[in-house]
Amino acid sequence: MKSHLPANLYEWIVADNNSVENLSAELPGATYLRLPENHGFGRANNLAAEKAKAPCLFFVNPDCEFIEDCVTPLLAMMKDAAVTAPRVLNPDRSIQLSFGPYISIFQEARQKRRMQNEQTEPVQRWIREKGTFAPDFVSGCALMIRTDVYREIGGFDPVFFLYHEDVDLCKRVSERGDSVVYLSTARIVHARNKSVDQNRKQGNIEIRKSQLHYYRKHNSPMQLLILKLYLTLKFATNKQMLRLIW
Repeated sequence: MKSHLPANLYEWIVADNNSVENLSAELPGATYLRLPENHGFGRANNLAAEKAKAPCLFFVNPDCEFIEDCVTPLLAMMKDAAVTAPRVLNPDRSIQLSFGPYISIFQEARQKRRMQNEQTEPVQRWIREKGTFAPDFVSGCALMIRTDVYREIGGFDPVFFLYHEDVDLCKRVSERGDSVVYLSTARIVHARNKSVDQNRKQGNIEIRKSQLHYYRKHNSPMQLLILKLYLTLKFATNKQMLRLIW
């Protein structure tokens, strides 16, 4: 990051979710929070944000790579938006689908189809042609938000351990009348799904926990019931998942 950003201009705050290696000695000049356990994405970011003094916060996943100064254009966009995020690229430089609609039964199905076909030329072209615009949400892998807005809405909902916390955050920002913007002229690389790949079984459980929490929080009882019935059929032989659903 520092090779692409001006020196001594930004605060550097690292929330270490109890990783295998203690990285404090390798991060000179950064505020380093070594957490005693894995608190999940949202809660760890909330703890890091408590230390921040700047007017804007930029949350960046550890599996992201800076290939340019994407911070300066994002900060310029903050004059007109409360949340903004860059175009996210895969390591092969194809474009990730890093924005989308609020989740519901129909919208999740449509977003899933697009994700499955993300590498195809029609979907890549569709993403490119969107340009800079205002989606319902932008990915939390690289998300900038005004500090005052973040604190007024209470930051990330810590109940979301993994996934959907970015959708929930953007929804709450929009509900207070502020805008969310996807800035296609700023770029960052993201090696997606590394957190889930490290523990696939537990990752899938956390995804479903977050999905159910989002539906309870934002969607109708009928939408929640449909989701539960779908998940019951999908995981009919998985007792642990069935206990989670009901």
